[in-house]
This record gives sequence, C-alpha cells and structure tokens, in this order.
Amino acid sequence: MTSRYGILFVRLFGEVTKKTRKKLNDEAGALIKKAGILNVVFNLENVSMMDESGFKTVVKYYNLCNRNNGNSLICLSKNRFNFDFTRFNMVPDEFSAIKVVNI
Repeated sequence: MTSRYGILFVRLFGEVTKKTRKKLNDEAGALIKKAGILNVVFNLENVSMMDESGFKTVVKYYNLCNRNNGNSLICLSKNRFNFDFTRFNMVPDEFSAIKVVNI
C-alpha cells in the first residue's frame, strides 16, 4: 500500500482468496476504517487468482469508501477473472485513477 495525492493505492499481488483475505482485512481494511480513507484504488493487475471470497472482500471495502462519499476505483488492465466488474468504477491504470479522483 502507498498513499499519494490523497489516494490510498492498494496493490494486490498473487492470490486474493479465502486464505489470503485476512491479510487484506487486517492491513487495508483496518486502515480504511480507522483513518476514514475516502479515495482508494484497488490495483488488481498483478493478481493471478481471485475466488469469490476474495472478490467479496474487495467489494466490501470498495463500497465502504463510496458510502463515505469517497471515490473507490478498481484498476484492472484486463479482466482475467469470472466476476462482473461492470458496476464498478474501472480505470486501466493508476495514472488514470489520479486524474479521476482529482477532477
């Protein structure tokens, strides 16, 4: 994770699954809740596998930021997963996310 331009970038790598979601909850989730982070980009470009549990965890924090009047974006260069991302604010890269959030 890194923070720039008022945006928390959560760069996920490897597998986002039932086994690994605890780390996402403990690190990113705790920071989003406690610090009241409003602008988050979940970068899924380097995620090799995502199961339904991992997807639901990302969606949970995505929705939390949007409910708090922030901007959540999902950065996904291509959808390699069997999940419907069409209802989310999607950007092709982090640079595009900065432009969207700071408009």
